[in-house]
Amino acid sequence: MFPYFTFLGQTYHLYSLAGLVALFIASSVVYTRAKKINLSYVDILLSIVFLGIGALIGGAILHAIVKTPVLWSSRMYFFDTPFLFLRTAFGGLAFYGGLIGALVAMPIYAQIIKINLSALTVLIIPVLPLAHSIMRVGCFMAGCCYGIEHEVLGIAFTRSLVAPNNIKLLPVQLYETIANLLIFVALWLYTRKPRKPCRVLCVYLLPYSVTRFMLEFLRGDEERGFIFALSTSQLISIIVVMFCLGALLYDKVFRIPS
Repeated sequence: MFPYFTFLGQTYHLYSLAGLVALFIASSVVYTRAKKINLSYVDILLSIVFLGIGALIGGAILHAIVKTPVLWSSRMYFFDTPFLFLRTAFGGLAFYGGLIGALVAMPIYAQIIKINLSALTVLIIPVLPLAHSIMRVGCFMAGCCYGIEHEVLGIAFTRSLVAPNNIKLLPVQLYETIANLLIFVALWLYTRKPRKPCRVLCVYLLPYSVTRFMLEFLRGDEERGFIFALSTSQLISIIVVMFCLGALLYDKVFRIPS
């Protein structure tokens, strides 16, 4: 929609700006509860930055995996253009890869600052959908992750960097923004009382995975990987739902400690 803007002669991409806004808002929201585990605002900001780095690495890796068929079919061409290969493979981010990267980074950071991992998990997890919702607005502004054509509910891009311009497309990015905001509110209310980390994580992942599975049917961009008529994100969503249901059942039977 508006992929970039110019200020004082410099051009800035709104997707990058959305990332900075997400970082600031998420860290500020977390700080309202950080005193319970004696974390300063700097600690919170650094923790989210650290998780963000993990998310970038994980998201880029999964994106490269999804692009494997394209990379393989054009492998001879890429031999002569290695930079283009790297740009094609790691030039985008896949959410689930980013989520895995962030979850891997969390215990590493907890070990670095010598803080209880369970407390940090319960503190950070609720703001992940909040940050994600802001990033999806950035996706909408850039025109990536766009929806299928729809004459009634669609919105036509005119300066998109990715989506086809002047064609009415469903604003799937904004649908996901709304879903993530609702999940954030639910998580924020749920964690007002002491909760187990595994339950907080499942309360986040279960509704998001179901929502993502359904929204994938409305996506119009083709490069998402397909296996058995399902996209990579849909397959991961199924795995995540099964994992969460299994974890909740295990917790109920064996009483996982906090």
